[in-house]
Amino acid sequence: MGDQNVQHKSTDSGAKNAAPADSMLRPRYALFAAIATACIVSLLIIIKTIALYKSGSASVMASLVDSVADLSISICALFAIRYSLKPADFDHRYGHGKIEGLFALFEAAFIAGAAVFILFESLSRFARGAFEVEAHMFSIGVLVLSMIGSIVLVIIHRYSLKYAPSLALESDKANYSTDIVVSAGVIATLTALYFGAPPWLDVIVAVGIAFYMMITAKKVGMGGIDMLLDREVSGELREKLTKIILVNPQVLGFHDLRTRRAGMRIYISCDIEVDADLSLYDAHEICRKVEQDILSACPNADILIHIDPHNDTEDSRHLVADVHHA
Repeated sequence: MGDQNVQHKSTDSGAKNAAPADSMLRPRYALFAAIATACIVSLLIIIKTIALYKSGSASVMASLVDSVADLSISICALFAIRYSLKPADFDHRYGHGKIEGLFALFEAAFIAGAAVFILFESLSRFARGAFEVEAHMFSIGVLVLSMIGSIVLVIIHRYSLKYAPSLALESDKANYSTDIVVSAGVIATLTALYFGAPPWLDVIVAVGIAFYMMITAKKVGMGGIDMLLDREVSGELREKLTKIILVNPQVLGFHDLRTRRAGMRIYISCDIEVDADLSLYDAHEICRKVEQDILSACPNADILIHIDPHNDTEDSRHLVADVHHA
């Protein structure tokens, strides 16, 4: 029997069990989360602007700049998610999911830029000795509301990611998780200043916020780079896929498991070995069973399975020893 390739297609009417595969994948949840984020952050910007006007605090300023950056990022995330959901076309046959990787790099650059602005503004205030802070309790109240807003956003993102595993959404979640820490730090600072802490503490905390934002920018940026460079999925998921493939007794061996992520989809390819005397139809049915088992565990997967006769694994695609042919 000659080697065959079988690829999962959600529109394939022959794959009788394929219909439930996308039942847990609801990409529109990502759009809902992005819209909710833009609305909540817009409200936070308004109240933080009032707090900065009344207090003049460097740490409040840092929190406001962070939120302005967040709004710009959230609007871009909405467009990135919407574009990533476009179906494959003649020019993009793998779909448009990698736009989320580009967005993650943009978000990382934006967060890093905001961090640099906060750093220079804080150091400028330190050099000028501009330490005066007013309306402590009002600003604390505003920042408590801000922290609650960030917590709500993280909850929305966490829930949406269960149904829409979007890198753009993951990046936003990381960003707003950072905001919770930032708001808590600013609240603690203003409280300390209210009770007589040295005024320069405000500037020091703002500098600390800037560096913390840079750490977040690095984390978000690496996620985008990993997607664009087709980094393998986690070792835990690869091990899970291996067990799913080998649990079928008619699969006599497998190799060349390769995975990558683009947008909300995971692309999985592998070679399975079956009895060389099987008919093409029987080999295809084994392949389909493996495919459906994988889809049950990974409903957002796009799967390509290559069939080899048992112990005949020579293939021009196995170019790297111990990687492709491991």
